[in-house]
Amino acid sequence: MSWTVRMTLKMRDPVDGDLLRKAVESTSQRYPYYQVKLGIRKDTEGTEYFVYEDNSEPWMVNEGEKPVRLIAPESNNHLLAFSYWDKYIAMDFFHCLTDGTGAYNILRTLLYEYSCRRYDATLSRERISLPKGVRVERILTPEGMSMANIRVAGDIISPEEWEDPAAQAKPDNLLPLPIPERLRCINLSTQAKVTVNEDVETINILVEEQEMMKYVSSGDTSPATLVSLLLTRAIARLHPDITEGVPTVALAVNQRPALGCPLAGQTLAGSLRLTLNDEMREMDLKTQQTIFRGMVVLQSDADNVIENFWQSKNTQDMFEKISTLVGRHQAMANAYGKVTSVATACVSYVGKANLGATEQYVSEMYTEAYTPYALAIEMSAVGGTFCISLMQRFADDTYLNAFLDEFRQIGLAYRIATRHPMRVAPIADYRITNHAL
Repeated sequence: MSWTVRMTLKMRDPVDGDLLRKAVESTSQRYPYYQVKLGIRKDTEGTEYFVYEDNSEPWMVNEGEKPVRLIAPESNNHLLAFSYWDKYIAMDFFHCLTDGTGAYNILRTLLYEYSCRRYDATLSRERISLPKGVRVERILTPEGMSMANIRVAGDIISPEEWEDPAAQAKPDNLLPLPIPERLRCINLSTQAKVTVNEDVETINILVEEQEMMKYVSSGDTSPATLVSLLLTRAIARLHPDITEGVPTVALAVNQRPALGCPLAGQTLAGSLRLTLNDEMREMDLKTQQTIFRGMVVLQSDADNVIENFWQSKNTQDMFEKISTLVGRHQAMANAYGKVTSVATACVSYVGKANLGATEQYVSEMYTEAYTPYALAIEMSAVGGTFCISLMQRFADDTYLNAFLDEFRQIGLAYRIATRHPMRVAPIADYRITNHAL
């Protein structure tokens, strides 16, 4: 498994490769902590560790849809790279380096740098969309874009962007709320109603943002919670035998607010468990929405998030007691089955792209990620459109059709924009890197 992510922006105009390369070069200056390569070091007791080493080589920009191999010469040994073709710009990154929140920051900077070069005549003064009823004009300068949450080269970079929250002491007196016992869930890798393939297909589904927000604002729900509920309802209809288990979605959550580190650039995504249990199956949709929303509120309580973060750190500390990377990897492989046994599928939504004034040049945004699940959804929102990327390992569209039928039942219009074999970057075998010291 590559554990890589691809974020793809569809621009409104063809991409200028030369200008994009210059924009990537400027963007890299803003993120020195992502200009790294993976190395292996040994401590005084001979225990091996992965480390980030400075990498002065440029970030790679590849012409063509095919992603380049990361942690390899073709990507200058970087953990991220870029591609462009036609009207598309794609960013590929290793999930070890950062998560969706960190990647969004890079993309915002990149689009600012690219748009200033590509549309210089039109960006001297722009309108930036704010919450309903509020509009303001800003001059598109580094200072103005900073106000729009867009980082640019020349910023004073806060140490909080690279300091690791796990290096701090665990807070005292945490009072996490009690979470109901987790039920055995349906495992689509072994219990699917159709053949499960090794290959993954991505189906990009578009929903108008205005229609989505109109629906969720009329009920007790949110976009990611609604999609999670519709997905579990679809799975439940295909698995009516409750002895198989319950459909459960792992919903990604940004841990930064709870940890008090909003600027942190590491991978800090946790997950909530949203379960459509047997009793809920017979309830009406509105009631199910309220219960799912309650699950989100309960599990995303700050102390619960902090407690889960430190439990994860303790697990990592246990693995690091194994002295060799080969042994550590084998131990993780043995525990791998537990990853797929705690959820039926996963849903991830970082939030609106919030590209500021540059958003007018973007029409769609898609996210693909290699996950351990047979069914996964990545959501993006840009340019007035929700992009729901469904990734499946199934031989036919049984689960896709059941999911789309849920949209039809609630009157939420959609269209399938594209479907194709999943495109994410491969990675070199980083366990045999030559940087051991």
